[in-house]
Order: sequence, then structure tokens, then C-alpha cells
Amino acid sequence: MTARTELVSALLAALSTVEGVRPAPPMVRSTAAFNLDSLAIDAAEDLVRIRLVATALPLPPVLSAAGEVVAKTLVGTPFERAAVLLVVTDVDATAVQDRQIGA
Repeated sequence: MTARTELVSALLAALSTVEGVRPAPPMVRSTAAFNLDSLAIDAAEDLVRIRLVATALPLPPVLSAAGEVVAKTLVGTPFERAAVLLVVTDVDATAVQDRQIGA
């Protein structure tokens, strides 16, 4: 396994512990035996970008929790000095189901 592959696996595992977000992989036609969630993560030594779908609101505490687990996961890897960018690409309907707009 490469350092990037190991990082992606570790990040997906860490993010699975955060209530309120899930990876946002791009839509693909093939459903090959592949972890599609790994496509939501771009990792370079200077930037780790993770695309997420919010499944809970409000966003600030959810993203804070996600940022903390990502930062901990990067420690001791070749990516530990990388900037981290969490990108919310969508809000799942379940996140707003019980919330009133403007309330």
C-alpha cells in the first residue's frame, strides 16, 4: 500500500466516527469492487481536500469534529504538514428534516 492509500483508509475510518458528515464521492457509472468513498479525498503533501455531505446541522460543530479527527489522523504521516480543506458539497435531506427554515 502507498502512503496515500493508507492515509485515505485511515481518514475514512476516522470520519466514520463523526456524527453529521459522510464522504461525498463523485457519481460514477461503474460499481466495481472499490471503495467509492475514497474518491472523496484528494491528498497531496501540501493539501488534503475532503468532500463531505452534511447529514446533521448546525455545520460549525460538525465540521469542527471532522477537522479534529482529520488532524489527528494526519499526525505521523507524510501529509501531517498539509493544509486541510473540508468541502461540504451537499446537505442531506435528513439534516433539515426536523428544522424549520427561518425559525
